[in-house]
Amino acid sequence: MKNIKSKFYIIITAFVVISALHSFAYAQQEPHFTQYMFNRLSYNPGYAGSNGAICVTGFFREQWMGLKLTDNGQTSDASKGETMNLSFDMPVKFLHGGIGATIISDKIGFYENTYVKLDYAYRFQLPTGNLAIGIEAQMFNASLNTDKLVGADQFGKDDQVGTTKDPVLSSLEKDDMLFDVGLGVYYQVPGKVYLGAATSKLLQTKSEKLKWNDRRFYYILAGYEWTMPEYPSWRLLPSALLKTDFASSSAYQVDVSMLAEYEHKIWGGLSYRLDDAIMILGGFSVKDFKVGLSYDIPTSRISTQGSGSFEIFLRWCFKLATSPNAPTIYRNTIKM
Repeated sequence: MKNIKSKFYIIITAFVVISALHSFAYAQQEPHFTQYMFNRLSYNPGYAGSNGAICVTGFFREQWMGLKLTDNGQTSDASKGETMNLSFDMPVKFLHGGIGATIISDKIGFYENTYVKLDYAYRFQLPTGNLAIGIEAQMFNASLNTDKLVGADQFGKDDQVGTTKDPVLSSLEKDDMLFDVGLGVYYQVPGKVYLGAATSKLLQTKSEKLKWNDRRFYYILAGYEWTMPEYPSWRLLPSALLKTDFASSSAYQVDVSMLAEYEHKIWGGLSYRLDDAIMILGGFSVKDFKVGLSYDIPTSRISTQGSGSFEIFLRWCFKLATSPNAPTIYRNTIKM
C-alpha cells in the first residue's frame, strides 16, 4: 500500500513540475471535461468494461458562458462552446475484456465536430490488479460554418458577414467525414488506484476540404481512492489528467483534482487547470444513479469577457444478475 501511495504522489508531482516548465495551451481539436475522473472512457479506450458493470453516462458542458464577439458592431455568441457526450461500456467475458461506444457533439465558435468512437479493451489479471490494452476506432464529421467567417475584405461598416469575396474562405467546403484510431493502456487496482496512458488521432488524418489535419493527442490519467482510517465513512479521491500534443514546448494542459466522498453517496471538492481555471465539483448517487455538477471559474484573461463554464453528468450503472446453471447430473449421497 505504501508503494502504491508513493508512486501516485510521484505522478502528481511530475504533473505539477511539467506544468511549471510549460505554459498552458488549449487543445483546439479535443473536447475536455472538468469531471474527467467520471468520464475516463473518453480519454482511454482501455477503460472499457473496467467498472465490472454496464454503464451509460451522459455529459453536457457549456463553455465560456456569456462570452460575446463583436462583428461589425453586432454581438454574437459564436465564440462560446457547447459539448455533449454520451457513452456506454460493459465487460464482455468471452472477449476477455470490455467494449464501449461514445458519441460526442462538440461546438467551438464556427466549428462543429461530431465523434463516434468504438472501443475494445483486452484485460488480463496481474498479481495486484488488472491491466487492459485498448483500441479505438474514431469516425467523426468536422464542419465549419463559413457563412459567418469574416474575410480580409470585410472591414467596412456596411459589409455583411457571409458575403465575403476572400478566395480562401469562399473556396472552403463546409464539412468533411474523417476516420482515425486511438490506443490506450489502463491499469487499476479496483477501489484503490488507477493509471492510464493513451493517444488519440494516431493517424493524424488530413482534410483536404477544410484545409487542416488532425493533431495527435496524448493523455496520462491517474487517480487514487483513500479511505480515512479514523473515519471509514469518508474517502479522499485525488486525481490528475495531463493532455499534450507535443506540437510545441508549451502545448500542455494539466488538471489536478481533490474530491472528498461520504458513504459512497455524496462528494465534493476542487480542481485546478493550470493557468486557466479553478473548478468547483460536487455530486451524489442514489442506488445505481450518479449525478455530478461542476463550475469553472476562469483565471486567465478570458475571465474579463465571460462568466465561466458549467458541466453536468448523469450515470446509470447496473450488473446483470446471472443465476447458476442447474446441474445436469444428480447423485444420491445416501448409502443404502
